[in-house]
Amino acid sequence: MASAAPSRSPSLHPIDWLKAALTRFADHGLDAVRVEVLARDLGVSKGSFYWHFRDRQDLLDKMLGLWEEDELGWLDVEDGASAATRWARLVARTADPDNLRREVALRSWARQDERVSSRVATIERKKAALIAAVLRDVGFLPPVAQEWSEVVLLVSLGWVDRATRDRAFHVASRGLGEFLSEVILAASAGSSSQNR
Repeated sequence: MASAAPSRSPSLHPIDWLKAALTRFADHGLDAVRVEVLARDLGVSKGSFYWHFRDRQDLLDKMLGLWEEDELGWLDVEDGASAATRWARLVARTADPDNLRREVALRSWARQDERVSSRVATIERKKAALIAAVLRDVGFLPPVAQEWSEVVLLVSLGWVDRATRDRAFHVASRGLGEFLSEVILAASAGSSSQNR
């Protein structure tokens, strides 16, 4: 006798699985994103997963796509805003604790998978371009803005790595946002003296 297909939960959608997967991924890494664990987190049967996804790889592909879509969405929205607004949004997003954990997990995954690495690199280039545009808008010459955008991105990535693996890490009780703003102020002072 054939078994009945699992009943579809009317309140559970693919996005629910993806959000649960991203949360588990950010908190525990790629290996923790398992169908049975997510089903338990969501309070549904493991079988209901297959109403929305072919398999775990399909879930991972869509999870990566959701992250990428979210990143591109906020990066593209920044185009029409003032330099101060774009910088404030970048700093807030970069320093967000949930985002910090997700960024570390993504880079760990990217070291294992060239396809993921390529997509992460694309987002990093867009972030660097956003930072460079902000710096040009506040008076940096284009080549200097480009150099400092790379410095800011590298400082951010280094901070993210250290802050998420070393609970005692802090720099004079400042958060990443304050530190990045101080880096830009210092760069601005140096850039002004070089332009004279």
